[in-house]
Amino acid sequence: MALNNTVPTLESMLEFQEVYLRAIALSWKDPEFKQALLSNPFDALGRYLDYQCPWLLDLKITEPGPDFGWNADTQRWRLPQNAMTFGIPVRPLPSDEEAVALSVYNDAGPSYLFTCC
Repeated sequence: MALNNTVPTLESMLEFQEVYLRAIALSWKDPEFKQALLSNPFDALGRYLDYQCPWLLDLKITEPGPDFGWNADTQRWRLPQNAMTFGIPVRPLPSDEEAVALSVYNDAGPSYLFTCC
C-alpha cells in the first residue's frame, strides 16, 4: 500500500513498468511468487522485488486463460486487455484557473514555480 496518494509522475510510471515486467518474468520462473502475486500483488511486489507503489492503486492480477500467450504460428503475443479506472473528484473551487494552476504546479515536481520572498 502506498505511503501517500501522490499523483503518478512520469518517473513513477516508468518504474512501475519495469517492476511489472520483472514480475511477469519472475512469475514464469517461480510458482510461489506467482501465487503470491495473484493473491496479494502489493505484498508480493514488496517482498520479492522490494517495490512500494508511491500512489494508491487498486491492482488486480489475474490469469488470462489459455487463449492468451505467445502464438508460434504468427510469431506474436496475444495479450489480454489491461484496464485502468480513475476518479475525478468534486470540484473544490469556483475558479477553473486555480485548478489548472494547481495541476501545473503539481506537474513541476519538486521545483517551485514561484516564490513568496
